[in-house]
Amino acid sequence: MNRHFPSWMIALQGVAVGLVAFGLAELLVPRGVADSGEHDMMLAQRLGLLYTPAVGLWLGWLQRSRQRMVMGVLVGGGLGGAYFIVCMAKDFFAIMVGFPALLGGGLAALLGSNRSQGVGAFVGRLFKGLFAGLVLGYAYMFLLNAILNTMVPIQALVTGYPHEMWKGGLPAMAIASGLFLIMIRWAVGLVRLKAEQT
Repeated sequence: MNRHFPSWMIALQGVAVGLVAFGLAELLVPRGVADSGEHDMMLAQRLGLLYTPAVGLWLGWLQRSRQRMVMGVLVGGGLGGAYFIVCMAKDFFAIMVGFPALLGGGLAALLGSNRSQGVGAFVGRLFKGLFAGLVLGYAYMFLLNAILNTMVPIQALVTGYPHEMWKGGLPAMAIASGLFLIMIRWAVGLVRLKAEQT
């Protein structure tokens, strides 16, 4: 029997996962990196390695399955490793939007729920996961830019970019992650949107 939570509780779980993953990823970026582009690439690499397995683990936990938890960590780690390599190209649109869509698609397609079986379900999960990943990527990109552009002086971004990313990136990732967990739960087949009240 799977664990069931209302969407607001899933969103809170997503906020927690996003906060922890972003915080750890930011702490793992070497302190000497002052260039904003280099910092963002290294942050994205570490975030992919931490966040994606965490979501895979969470999906297994929702299904009360240790086997699915282990599979989620392995699949998430593999996708995070691929993301690590892709980030080296320094294509920031792909880093912030394109690859999160692939991460969502990969997680949903490969970690389908115990209710979602067969080839047709696989294809459906893939497309739903791509959409969930797009929500993650676009929400993070929009919120990060909105926060940095409205709350952080330009001079601070030039002189103390890594420090200012805590102010913009942490809340942006938390909110985007809350949305993503709601969407990925639907994408893997753990809940139907119309039946969410139950």
